[in-house]
Amino acid sequence: MQTPKLFAVTDPNAHQGPGRPREFDIDEAVRDAIEVFRQRGYHGTSVQDLTEGTGLARGSLYKAFHDKRSLFLAALDHYTAGSLQRIGDTLSQPGSARAAIRDTLMGYARRAAEGKGRQGCLLTASAMELMPEDVEVSALISRMFRRMQDLFAAAVIRGQAAGEIPREYDERAIARALLCTVQGLRVLGKTGPSEQETAEVVDQALKILD
Repeated sequence: MQTPKLFAVTDPNAHQGPGRPREFDIDEAVRDAIEVFRQRGYHGTSVQDLTEGTGLARGSLYKAFHDKRSLFLAALDHYTAGSLQRIGDTLSQPGSARAAIRDTLMGYARRAAEGKGRQGCLLTASAMELMPEDVEVSALISRMFRRMQDLFAAAVIRGQAAGEIPREYDERAIARALLCTVQGLRVLGKTGPSEQETAEVVDQALKILD
């Protein structure tokens, strides 16, 4: 879902008081909406919550995104795209594939142990709240999980070619296990674990590469 960088509100009755000016950065508004949906969930988020969280007037929000669902889908799309970019960049870094896999998992371990880790993951929370009933959200999240598995599997294959990971191992099975580790860390983060505790999870998960 591509959104223009800037959106110009031309409605003469649009809000001109406190909040964003008539021309605002849609990407910034979507990022702010992500935080609102992370904290409250889709069903728990009201339009009022979104106007307060984004700084947009109600009229500006409706004009840019039409309704809450459209803004949610834009937020989910933005969130998944950013996550995939981060994972892909880390897993494809030069050098050891095994080290790249560990760096990827440790990134999630650190984020889970940080204060924002208690907010959890928009992707995981949305899957629990809306799947499988919401077909559109289910398709988006399923594609995200498949892509994450593809990235992990490619890293495993690279590690096998370099002799870091046994060649007889099934890269798809390992990729699914690593994905489960990532999602488990996001859920664990809501309980306020220490970084040592989340790092121990990563150390145990990496034993499947031995």
